[in-house]
Amino acid sequence: MSYRILPFLLVSIFGLDLSSFAQKDTCKLGIYINSIYDFRLDEKSFSADFWIWMNCQNDSLNFHDVLEIPNNKTVEFSHFSTEKKAGWNWATQKCKAQLMHQWDISKFPFDTQRLRIEIENSEYDTTQLIYQADKANSRVDSVFNSNEWCIENFTINADVRTYETTYGNPELSGTSAYPRVVAEITIKRKNSWLVLGKMLTGVYAAFLISCLVFFVSSENQDSRFGLCVGGLFAAIGNKYIVESVVPSSITNTLMDNVHNLTFTFILIIVCIIIISLKLFESEDPHKRSRSLWLDKVAFFSIVIAYASINLFLVYIAYAW
Repeated sequence: MSYRILPFLLVSIFGLDLSSFAQKDTCKLGIYINSIYDFRLDEKSFSADFWIWMNCQNDSLNFHDVLEIPNNKTVEFSHFSTEKKAGWNWATQKCKAQLMHQWDISKFPFDTQRLRIEIENSEYDTTQLIYQADKANSRVDSVFNSNEWCIENFTINADVRTYETTYGNPELSGTSAYPRVVAEITIKRKNSWLVLGKMLTGVYAAFLISCLVFFVSSENQDSRFGLCVGGLFAAIGNKYIVESVVPSSITNTLMDNVHNLTFTFILIIVCIIIISLKLFESEDPHKRSRSLWLDKVAFFSIVIAYASINLFLVYIAYAW
């Protein structure tokens, strides 16, 4: 029995769709990224300029206006051209896009980001076409230069995007799937320790100002509480400055943890100086001496505890 009539027997016996035996066209797709720029944490986006090309042997396939960038905010295609080279249809076009990206700033400024460029075919589904990633020719331009970021890795892989709709296609039911290629660029922030120092100088200064109350005599109550209030407002001001650069998120970041820790320790300092004041105002000489002892012990204990917890928080963000 000839194998050529096998599909027709399966159709008649099992009711299978003959289209499932149709050969899918294969298209090789690649990307060359000229530049990545305009990293906007507040708008959850970045911008990129890149070239896309497709290589396919089927002359009947349409290459013009078939690609889309699903994760774009704005996109502009230009310089489309198609040629026949060595038996292959070679189509190229340039793209300029602002792309969506959920910035993970929980470890800022020790963060690593994975930027994605998704390229999907909007005309042919996976019953008609499949993509192969042109890994040999796809890359990021070596002249990429950023004062803030460095590129650690680049990958490109073929993929399939399944949608929970057929978009009204009468030949499909339930879902539809379209071929796509995903390029992923891993970038790491430069000069992280310098950025950390700039961001937290204010909050550390605020904490040290608050700690100076232990060197002020309990007789000067206004000065003691004034230093704590001044330190608190300085820490709050620093937090607003940091959030203007690093937008707040639903998760606690390193910046959030350091500021919250500072607020907590300033509150502890206020509680300690209140206790010290109560002891100092007592007529009992023994309690007055305990007030002086409490100030000295509290200063060293609080500074050591604050510094230790800070180092731990920074280590977690840096190492993990």
